[in-house]
Amino acid sequence: MHKELSTQEFQQAVERAMQSRLAGSHRNLPGTDLVPRFVRCDGPSLQLELSYETKAWMSNPMHVLHGGMTAVLLDSTMGILCCSLCGHGTPTISMTVNYTRPVPLERTVHVRTNMVVFGRTSSQLTAQLFLPEEPERVLAFATGVYSTKADAEIRNPPV
Repeated sequence: MHKELSTQEFQQAVERAMQSRLAGSHRNLPGTDLVPRFVRCDGPSLQLELSYETKAWMSNPMHVLHGGMTAVLLDSTMGILCCSLCGHGTPTISMTVNYTRPVPLERTVHVRTNMVVFGRTSSQLTAQLFLPEEPERVLAFATGVYSTKADAEIRNPPV
C-alpha cells in the first residue's frame, strides 16, 4: 500500500492523530504530561518531526534521560505518524532502540521519523532523537513495526 499526501494534507492528518492521542490520555497517570509539539512534516516523503520537553522526573541514576523514557518518545512519534496515515490506533508490534549518546534533562528534544514501508497489515518506520540545535548529532534512534490493521480486525481476527 502506498500513500501519497501533500504536506498540508499530512499535517492535518498528524494534527488529528495528536488530538486523538491527547483525548485518550488519562490525566491521572504518570507521564501523561508527555505532550508532543508539532515541528514540521513533509507529505511526499512521509517524514514527521515532533518536539518534547525532558523533565527531571524522567531521570535515570546517572541524571540523564532514562532509556525507557527515550524509547517512549521514539515510539510515540512513530506511532503518531503511523496513526495519521491509518486514521486509527496502530499498536507497536516490535521496536529496537539504539542509545548513542546521553539525552540531557530539562531540555527540548526533537524526534524525526520516517515511514519506510506502509503496508496493509503492518508498517515499518525509523526515528531519530536529537537536540534541535544539533540535528545531525543523533542521541538515540529506533526502528519499529506497527500494526496497520483496522481496530475491528485486531479485536475480532478472522477464524
